[in-house]
Amino acid sequence: MEQQMDAFTQKRFEIMVEMATKKLQQEINSLKEAFNSLNGELTSVKSQMSRMQFQPQQHAVQRTLTDEPPQVENSTIQPKKEVKIVDCRPDNERKQEFVSGAAKNADPIRPRYGDYEPKDVSIDKFFYFGRK
Repeated sequence: MEQQMDAFTQKRFEIMVEMATKKLQQEINSLKEAFNSLNGELTSVKSQMSRMQFQPQQHAVQRTLTDEPPQVENSTIQPKKEVKIVDCRPDNERKQEFVSGAAKNADPIRPRYGDYEPKDVSIDKFFYFGRK
């Protein structure tokens, strides 16, 4: 009986080792495939870089945030042009003079104290009883 148990344990151990080996082989194969694909991408990037070095620049290169800002000569700097905003609304819809968004944002935000009216805040915002 003990020999049968030892044979069973040995067979079980062999199966476990075989399963672990297959799993490791699959992982190694997937790593090899990933390595080969990365190697192919690297060679294509290298070939593109070598082609770019020998070809004259015909298109603008996209700059990233890590690049230094381009140096601009003082003679090429143009003064800012003043932009006039035209109100295209009909005359009957014009209740007040148009104010740009930048001018509205320039005013500091000050909280209001007191003098609240019912139209300022709805009653639902004071009393919340969970999901509606």
